[in-house]
Amino acid sequence: MKTSRFEDLSEQVYKALREMILKNELVPGQKLVQEALSERLGISRTPLLAAFSKLEKEMLVELVPRRGAFVKRLSPKELVELYEIRLRLEPLGASEAATRMDQAGEKMLRDVLEVHRQAVEGGVASEIRLADYRFHMAIVEIADNSVLERILSSFSIVSKSNQSGLMKPRDKSLSEHEALFRALAGKDPARAERLMYEHLLEARDAAAKLATNGVVEYTGY
Repeated sequence: MKTSRFEDLSEQVYKALREMILKNELVPGQKLVQEALSERLGISRTPLLAAFSKLEKEMLVELVPRRGAFVKRLSPKELVELYEIRLRLEPLGASEAATRMDQAGEKMLRDVLEVHRQAVEGGVASEIRLADYRFHMAIVEIADNSVLERILSSFSIVSKSNQSGLMKPRDKSLSEHEALFRALAGKDPARAERLMYEHLLEARDAAAKLATNGVVEYTGY
């Protein structure tokens, strides 16, 4: 079937909104005002509504009857549950990536890590979030598991967009990514799996403390 121009445009809008949510340009609980977004993106409402529908399926947008579309706000319990899923799936992705690592994969991951390093040095929160996300997704891409990639792509964005105040110190997160890179480049599946689990476990535990007693573990960025 030939792809229509409308389908191309709705996909572009979907990707643009996803990135805006990831970078916290659109924040959890915020109403997505169709007129403002249409003007900002230079589009009509039709592809915008198509993008809303797709984002709802990924838990990134909530459509409320008679009220409109909102960026999905997770409860503390939902955030913990999301991390529980990532804790089971992302270490698997890291292990598979280490097994499948080749020169092209190592170069791609090294380049993504360098972008993350530069973002941390620059100190712009939105760029740090984006670079962090792309590092995680590069690992899943190297793992060459399309189902895992589809699941983690949206789960990673929705968890990051909802963890304001729970993000690790940027230098610590970068250091852990560097250790992950060394394990992956060294083709060490067991170490890569363990490091990814530990990397996510700390954030899960911080979210769990918030869910149980309102304690925020990290200073957000």
